[in-house]
Amino acid sequence: MKTIEINDRDRQMLELLSQGSSNRSIADSLGYREGTMRVYLHGLYKKLGVANKTSAVIWYFERLKAEGVAAGVLPDTGPAPVEETFGDIALRTNLRAALGAMNVFLGAYGRTWEVANRLKGVAADPKVDRRRLQSRQLWEAMLEGDFAYAKRLFDDDQVARLIVDSPPDCVLLGCMLRVGGYTRAADRVMAQLARRRKGRPGVSTKEFALVTALRDAMDSSGEGAMAGLYRLAVESSSKPFPRHAAQVCLYWAYLAHKDRDRARQAANAVCAEAEAVRQQLHAMGERPLYRDASIPQPGPVGAKAPASRKSKSATSRAVAVVS
Repeated sequence: MKTIEINDRDRQMLELLSQGSSNRSIADSLGYREGTMRVYLHGLYKKLGVANKTSAVIWYFERLKAEGVAAGVLPDTGPAPVEETFGDIALRTNLRAALGAMNVFLGAYGRTWEVANRLKGVAADPKVDRRRLQSRQLWEAMLEGDFAYAKRLFDDDQVARLIVDSPPDCVLLGCMLRVGGYTRAADRVMAQLARRRKGRPGVSTKEFALVTALRDAMDSSGEGAMAGLYRLAVESSSKPFPRHAAQVCLYWAYLAHKDRDRARQAANAVCAEAEAVRQQLHAMGERPLYRDASIPQPGPVGAKAPASRKSKSATSRAVAVVS
C-alpha cells in the first residue's frame, strides 16, 4: 500500500465510517457542522485516492492490517474460526488471493476456453490473444477488488473500444465501476451498453440484466434488491459469463452492505464453481494446472526433464473424448 500520512482527525473519521456512521453522526461525534464534515470527508477521500465511503473503509481496513503486520501483531478481527473456510480466507485477503491459480477456471477466456481451442486445433491469433489478456486482467482486478483499474480504463476512454471488441468485458467494467463507488462513470457505461443491445457484437439480455441487477443491489440493502443478482448467480447456463461475474458481484454487494456472513457464503460458492470446472476438465483426461505431477529426478544443470508418458496419454484420451 502506498504510504499516505493521515492525522488524528482523518483516523477518527475513518474509524466512524467503518462503524457505518452517517455524515451527520460523524459531525456530531467530532463537534463539526454537517456541511463542514462533508468538506472534510471529501478532502479525506481525495487524500486516500478513493471515490466514496465504501472505498475509504476498505482502504482503512487494509491500512490496519498492514500496520498490524508491520508491528508484528495482527489486528483483532474477532475469534478465529475453528475450521477456516475459503470464504473466511477471502474476507481476510481477497477473492483472487484466496483462489490462487484456481481463478483460471472462472470468467471469460478461462482454462476451459483454452482447452477447447487446443483440442479443436484452433490456430493462434494475436488479436484474440490480446483480447484474452485484456479480459483476464480485468477479471483478476475484479476478484482482487482493484476497482481503480476499471476507473483508469474509463478515464482513458477505453469504453468505446471495449464495447466493440468485447461487450462482456465492457459489462464487467461497468460492474467494477458500480462496486467501486464510481457511480457517475458506471451510469455512463450502462447507458452505452443499453444502446449497444441491438448492435453486432451486441450486449445480451442476461449481460445487461447483470449491470441492472448490480445497480439495484448496490443502491438498496433490501432482500428484493439482491434477488435479481442472486438469480443470475445460481441459474444453469452453458456459458460461464455472466454467471461467474454475477457470483463475484454478489460477494462484493454483500460485503458493501456489511453482510459478512452472506459474503462468506458467496465466496464459498465461487470456490465451489471453480472446483466444479476443474473436475469437468479432469474427467476429460485433462490436467488443467499441470501436465506432469511426478517429482523430477536430479540431472545435469540446465538439462530438460524428459516428458511424462502419463501426461501424453492423458492428452490423447482427451482428444479422443472430444472427437
